[in-house]
Amino acid sequence: MSHAGFAGLLAGLLLAGAAAAETGTFDLRLGPVRAGTLQYSAEARGGQYAAAGAVRSAGLAGLFLDSSVDAKSRGRVDGNRYRPQSFSSTTTEGGETERLAFRYAGGVPQVSRDPERKKPPKHAAPPAQQSGTVDPMTAAFAILRDRPAAEACDLRIDLYDGRRRADIRLVGGTPTADGGLDCRGEYRRVAGFSQKELAEKPVWPFAVTYAPAGDALRVTELRVPTSFGNFRMVRR
Repeated sequence: MSHAGFAGLLAGLLLAGAAAAETGTFDLRLGPVRAGTLQYSAEARGGQYAAAGAVRSAGLAGLFLDSSVDAKSRGRVDGNRYRPQSFSSTTTEGGETERLAFRYAGGVPQVSRDPERKKPPKHAAPPAQQSGTVDPMTAAFAILRDRPAAEACDLRIDLYDGRRRADIRLVGGTPTADGGLDCRGEYRRVAGFSQKELAEKPVWPFAVTYAPAGDALRVTELRVPTSFGNFRMVRR
């Protein structure tokens, strides 16, 4: 996957959010260039979660690529454990629209697309082999939600986006001056990638910054280093 492809996947990941009845807006930047905006809403209650959001290209990036992603998901949550029940997204890029939907049976995603592809991409990971994975929206919710400090830098989830599988981790945190945390993260390619992609960049490091928000911690920034500069998501 190219740097642009990863940025697109990351945009898909960054669609959902935090604790009960929360909303937020983030600016997306690649180096000095404003790339777009993220708006989200999410709710967690009684062991259930629901999240929805939208990413829009903007700024200089919007002059070259007119794209949008709208997504939503539902499922069960227990601490840092997530069991999605449904996911849907609509992606429009260059005038073409794709709708993607997951339903889960025994933890295995049942994937449908509109329009349907005549055949899957050469290296696509089969849905039947993705038991225990989470969808992109649930992954976003897991990364971005408000949480107690003890859970902020302790996360491991397996993401499946309908084609690729990746292992996402947050490990270890460094206290910040304002009482927050800086967390180290890894996005590790597992399946659905070509041998060339796996060889040239098997692991993408990233970092998440939390700031105090009442009795919890809240994500204020997410950073991914790329050869074009840092991809940054900054809360307004």
